[in-house]
Amino acid sequence: MRIIDFFKYDDKNAILSQLESMKGEWAAIPLLISLIKEDKYHATLGSGTLFVLIDEENLTDEKPTIASFANFCDRDEIDTQLCPWIGFVFTAPAYRGRHLMGKIIEHCMSLAATDYPESEYVYISTGETGLYEKYGFEFFQNMESRWNGTVRVYRRKIKQ
Repeated sequence: MRIIDFFKYDDKNAILSQLESMKGEWAAIPLLISLIKEDKYHATLGSGTLFVLIDEENLTDEKPTIASFANFCDRDEIDTQLCPWIGFVFTAPAYRGRHLMGKIIEHCMSLAATDYPESEYVYISTGETGLYEKYGFEFFQNMESRWNGTVRVYRRKIKQ
């Protein structure tokens, strides 16, 4: 398993085609795909990237298989000055229960101190309860999403 930066990856089409095939797994995947294809990802989410955890041993159309992904950007679905955000957090059904998302979260946390030196926390917005606490996040507050109504916002200190 290896974490790649989608925007620096040579074969973006291989990742996009796998995302296309996952559309039915989660309602947010079509939005993510459209942001990328319409070249609105950074205009919407600010600087940052989409990290993809790929399984290089399990191939899809002779390309590494997506196990998990998440973005790490200035903004997410909340209209606020808080940053940075981890968003579009997803693990493919065949890979669930292995805490693979933790690898991407820890990767983002390690980047946060250098990429966002002025920030004290990393934030995640979600409708879930009990998921991000196991990765060291604490409930911060409910906030309005630009896409999903009211969502729960969690945060984790960058420097522990």
